[in-house]
Amino acid sequence: MKTLSVRRLNVNDLDDFRRVRLEALRLHPDAFGASYEDWNKKPTQFFAERLLGDCVFGGFDLQNTLQGIIGVSCSAAPKLSHIATIWGMYVRAEMRGSGLSRALLAAALEAAKSARTIKLSVVTTNHAAQALYRSFGFTEWATDTAALFVNGVFHDECLMRRESESDL
Repeated sequence: MKTLSVRRLNVNDLDDFRRVRLEALRLHPDAFGASYEDWNKKPTQFFAERLLGDCVFGGFDLQNTLQGIIGVSCSAAPKLSHIATIWGMYVRAEMRGSGLSRALLAAALEAAKSARTIKLSVVTTNHAAQALYRSFGFTEWATDTAALFVNGVFHDECLMRRESESDL
């Protein structure tokens, strides 16, 4: 029996996207460059623009409740158009270990398949996320020391990348 589904989010998912994104930022401030305090002040239109401008996927449980999100952005700048960036990966605690993270990442990578390079960053203390990304072929290319400053503490980020299949 299928218990999970993943699909691209649209404006009909706006309230759920906003709720889950804010939950992620509130519960895990050291995992994201964005802050809860800043995003919580943003108007609804800001969230709609993220859904329309980027490719944002949602992972749903059997009751069709949004349980996880991941975003992919591609630059329109000619010199950067070969790069896609994964952002905002989050799976709610009760769904961790269910395979939803893998399904979300697979959907994001499929959406970014035309990019030569796919990049992401992950806080160095999040070993589970790093292992997930490595299992999909991402490799560490640098550490951004003191990349985030949260509640008086600096956090390093592991910068990871994956080259397209044709470039390997």
